[in-house]
Amino acid sequence: LMTDHFLKHLEKEVSLAKRAGEYDHGIKTVSGHSVVVDKPRSFCFRGLEEKDERCLLYKINADRGMNSDTALELYNEAKGLEGDAGDNPTATSTGGCFCDGQREGISSGFYIDRRHDIFKEVPRMFLIINQGRTSGKCVVIRPNEGKKTYSKKWVLGKLINGAAKLSLCTDVPQAIETWQKEFVLADRPSSEGYQRYCYGRHEERFLFGGSIIPILNKILVSANLDGLNMAKKDMTMPSIVRVEPSDKSQHYHAETNGGNSKEGEYLANTSVMLNFNGNGITETPAVGENVAHEMLGSSILRGIITKCGNQRGSYVTQFTDGCNIVMNATEVIKAKELFKEEFRKLVVKAKVPRADASSIGMISTVNSAAQSAPHIPILGEGEHHDTDEYERLFEEEYDGEVPKILVGLEFPKRFLHWYSESVSENIQIPFWKFVLRKLAEKLHEEGAMTSRELLNLKKAEQHKGKKHTVVVCG
Repeated sequence: LMTDHFLKHLEKEVSLAKRAGEYDHGIKTVSGHSVVVDKPRSFCFRGLEEKDERCLLYKINADRGMNSDTALELYNEAKGLEGDAGDNPTATSTGGCFCDGQREGISSGFYIDRRHDIFKEVPRMFLIINQGRTSGKCVVIRPNEGKKTYSKKWVLGKLINGAAKLSLCTDVPQAIETWQKEFVLADRPSSEGYQRYCYGRHEERFLFGGSIIPILNKILVSANLDGLNMAKKDMTMPSIVRVEPSDKSQHYHAETNGGNSKEGEYLANTSVMLNFNGNGITETPAVGENVAHEMLGSSILRGIITKCGNQRGSYVTQFTDGCNIVMNATEVIKAKELFKEEFRKLVVKAKVPRADASSIGMISTVNSAAQSAPHIPILGEGEHHDTDEYERLFEEEYDGEVPKILVGLEFPKRFLHWYSESVSENIQIPFWKFVLRKLAEKLHEEGAMTSRELLNLKKAEQHKGKKHTVVVCG
């Protein structure tokens, strides 16, 4: 029931986004000056049912601001588009851009809030980009908050003609200098202000990822303060969020070009087998070629191209879980690159024979071998009796890698009270932690095995296997 409610909520949000012209598959994207994903926390919430499935909690460190160089690039791009349009539809000084029957003249450019009695450290800077006649939206950019999208009506009513009374900057170099000054001032946590109404660039966000689909219903129930009562209209629902770490491509480039001659030899000897050209991919994807697809920032599925592009350049791919995914040319090329990357890891790091590493049929064997490694609980022996942080009962050390693209669930930023038995009083915790703790508490009450209990069970089984081993001497 809870899952159905979530899907209906998601469908409604997608419909509204389509209507507003902001549809991006219902997924919000975390972006900014820099985005870094920390090593996740790992939880085994499914006990004996699925001992190798892990729910992961990712911490995202995002600098949501925009420096003056990037702002100037966007400004020049907007002005260039205006010039290409001929009649300058996105920049008028007296009106002339029509939207919904209203005369909405908004010039694309840098704007300044000159209320010096309020903003004493630095004038508040804006870059407003009018999306043109065919859109009712403007992109509004701030040095400390990055890009946001608002309706033209809102921009006119709140910013240009509202209390802010923004002024269009005609001196672009001066605007850039002031912009950078505010960008530097905003180099602090988002909870800390540097002047009235202005807060820092740096924020922390937390995403649930990994194998969350099997426990999605339990997660949603844990987020509902009324339990299973579905009558409450303002039930807290998570957003689907996509994160692409800004430093990931540079890190991978350094890793693959670090002068490892043995790795180069491995890859050189296998480029023909995998149908890769000198750039790592084929010129035109073909039926039968290997691809890989990352699911929810955790599992990587292998597959092949089963049907080649039609006139629209679409490809049908089939994966080891039986699902078929239609990809465009760009997506299928990326899928081929991911397969090559996984192949490299298996051959170079795991020392898997090249023929096996390139085989789709062998991936389940390789994965199960990797998953058979012991999972180490965070809490030591006996420590689970002394904690009221229930999530730690199921937490294990994480030894995997951070995915290059992560998709997960993010709950709204808010705080709730939780009664702490260790201090005998209510404490404030963020909502994501409330959901995590409530989920773990419920599972613990239901008798789910903790990480320590699973490890002890595995040790007992191994000991029993050794005890019954028969050695035959010749």
